[in-house]
Amino acid sequence: MNLPTIAFARSLKGAVPFAETIQGHRQRRAWERLVSHIASSDSPSDFDRAAAFAEGYAQALVDGEQIEISTERDLLIISIVDEWRRHFIRTNGSSTFSTPLLQGHS
Repeated sequence: MNLPTIAFARSLKGAVPFAETIQGHRQRRAWERLVSHIASSDSPSDFDRAAAFAEGYAQALVDGEQIEISTERDLLIISIVDEWRRHFIRTNGSSTFSTPLLQGHS
């Protein structure tokens, strides 16, 4: 894992606050596993799938009233994942990333 990937993973792991309870520790470990899946992605589709699972997990925690609603936290997660995705595409770029939709973002 390169240094930027480690930094993105660390930032994303810290984006969601968890209670200092047994349940909170379980939720934190699940979140950290999801972030690790993003970090270990080896293709854009794997990255997007892993990121979607992580984002969905955060939303499920809100929907289940396990964590508070926070627009600031949600925007932080989105911005970290988006920047990480841009970094991933730049460092793993190939002809498959040269679609018009992604050209302005790489």
